[in-house]
Amino acid sequence: MTQIFACSFEVFGQVQGVFFRKYTEKQANELGVRGWCMNTPNGTVRGELEAPLAPLNEMKDWLQNKGSPHSKINNAVFSPTKEIENYSFNKFTIIR
Repeated sequence: MTQIFACSFEVFGQVQGVFFRKYTEKQANELGVRGWCMNTPNGTVRGELEAPLAPLNEMKDWLQNKGSPHSKINNAVFSPTKEIENYSFNKFTIIR
């Protein structure tokens, strides 16, 4: 059985109004990462990720270093990665 890992994240910078959530959902779906993301009132994007370790780390790298084409990422903060027994989410979604 494949091990599944989870972490939460918050991305700071110019990440609202630049299709950051849409590109995050696209990237997560390409990697098979489940979870969610949403805009916050203070201009950041927060969310949760669940996946096997390799795609989870690839998604974290994307959130920290790439993002959407017009985003400017200043910082990305992740909770410690922890192993979980089962997925909590069926897919990756944008919370509006």
